[in-house]
Amino acid sequence: MSEIEGVCPILVVPFTDQGAIDFDSFRRQIRTLAEGGCHAQILFGFASEFYKLSDDERKELIETAVEVGREVDCPIWASVTEQSTPVAVEWAQYFEDVGVDGLMLLPPYTGETDRESLLRHMEAVADGVDVPILIQYAPDEVETTISPDTFVELYNRVDNVTSYKIECNPPGPYMTELLEQTDGEVDLLVGNAGQQLIEAMDRGAVGVMPGGGMSNYYLDIYQSYQDGDRERAMELHNEILPMLNHITQSGQMFIHYEKQMMKRRGMLGTDLCREPTVAPDAYFDDLVDEYYAMLEDHLN
Repeated sequence: MSEIEGVCPILVVPFTDQGAIDFDSFRRQIRTLAEGGCHAQILFGFASEFYKLSDDERKELIETAVEVGREVDCPIWASVTEQSTPVAVEWAQYFEDVGVDGLMLLPPYTGETDRESLLRHMEAVADGVDVPILIQYAPDEVETTISPDTFVELYNRVDNVTSYKIECNPPGPYMTELLEQTDGEVDLLVGNAGQQLIEAMDRGAVGVMPGGGMSNYYLDIYQSYQDGDRERAMELHNEILPMLNHITQSGQMFIHYEKQMMKRRGMLGTDLCREPTVAPDAYFDDLVDEYYAMLEDHLN
């Protein structure tokens, strides 16, 4: 069995009307996703708005997530996003000490970072901990491209880099090349809200890391595919694509509407994001409502 596989949502951080973290909603989100059948949950991805949190808030959030994850028997992974190597190592070790089941590592994307510098950073973090590590490749988010052979070299250098989250566009050829260069030894999960989930699984992906707003759908798509019913998996996937196509036009809008869907499903108290954020117009909201109405029976 892979270290991480299946449907593994990125947790959102809910806020109150006053801008504080709503820990009651945060706990409810983790419990609901776990009880629904999600295979793991990840905190401090881009959908977690990690860039809007203080260090103290991040510590309280991960401690809470690990505590609730243990209660509901769901693995919790933490994302290391720091751009400084020693600081990234420090956070990785802190997360390990708290009790996370694994780490997602976002490679550096600021400054002049060559291939060897990237490798040294990722290797230092991996060497500093014993938990398994998933590398996140998100060039559209960070505007930094990394060739598959760089990740192959990292895989060959360290033992605890076990998997990769691929969310370039398109992700399919990149996945195939990475699998071919490692003789199929690495585990791949697809990001991009699972828009290319069917193709990714056809190419050998072992899971998806979406938002939690439509978790029921992702779980049924994944299970149908695992059961050999690819046709049913495609039917379900096609049902959510119009919504995904609409809300993924902007990263911040995607987070807002993920929170809105989770609020409608009873997980969150508000759909607020911390400033600065975006304010979609009335038409955008109305079309989301239409798409949600088409999915509501399945989601609830």
